[in-house]
Amino acid sequence: MKTIRHVPGLPSFEQNDKYRQDNGIKQDERDREPQILLVAKDLATGWGRRKNRTVLSSGISLRLAAGELVGLVGPNGSGKSTLLRTLIGLQVRQGGSILLCDKKIETLSPEERARNVACVFNERLDAGYFTVFDMVAFGRYPYTDARNRLSDDDRAQVEQALAAVGMTSFAHHAFGALSDGEKQKTQIARAIAQDAPILMLDEPTAFLDAPSRMEIFELARNLAHEQGKAVIVCTHEVDLALRTADELWVMDRNHRFVSGTPAYVSFSGAIGAAFASARARFDPASGTFRMDRSGRHV
Repeated sequence: MKTIRHVPGLPSFEQNDKYRQDNGIKQDERDREPQILLVAKDLATGWGRRKNRTVLSSGISLRLAAGELVGLVGPNGSGKSTLLRTLIGLQVRQGGSILLCDKKIETLSPEERARNVACVFNERLDAGYFTVFDMVAFGRYPYTDARNRLSDDDRAQVEQALAAVGMTSFAHHAFGALSDGEKQKTQIARAIAQDAPILMLDEPTAFLDAPSRMEIFELARNLAHEQGKAVIVCTHEVDLALRTADELWVMDRNHRFVSGTPAYVSFSGAIGAAFASARARFDPASGTFRMDRSGRHV
């Protein structure tokens, strides 16, 4: 059996086990099956219905557990966003099945889906004169009354969400006056305030500088590992996903899906195949891409 080498920056199996023993976590707790929140079996994605339908990807099977951070990576046009939108019921599945919190996705109302999944997409928002607090408060609307009035508990949830992303001091600032990084943190705070067990972030690091990108990944990891959320980050930041995610989902240019631990998808060749290029290749030992400037493969 081929030995899979350790990816730099990722804890090895031995390190993980030692950490758990040193922190008093019992064997039965280490082996306990995590709560599965999302399951897809033989899923086909695409758009349209009946004779006018187009199938983009097929045969996708996956599961998402509480306390887990998943990185969804792949080149442009591979179908990442289509997969995310299908998993939460925003696009009709073209085959297979989806269970969201043990219920068939098609049986859930929009309100029920909003209580189970919070999403942050990468579109730039024109928020008018809304403050940061106002924007985060939108996350509480699945729980408010017919007049959308915030209760004391709703306001407390908003304040906790702002604190989680380090935006408390910006609560009364105009959203439109924020930097791109601050806007992205505000959007994530809105999703946190929604208090759903699953959090999906679609390209959360777009438009951000390097330090802000690292902060977003660190925040996503903390939401999963410290707050028990199931977090999916759809991203082009392959190196950051390798170092922070518990599992990677990979879509290639032919819309094929592969999943596994970061070490597995690195050394199996899945990432290299997904991003194959005539002049660049993925180096699994370093977790980075390398360019051949001479015109030959590295």
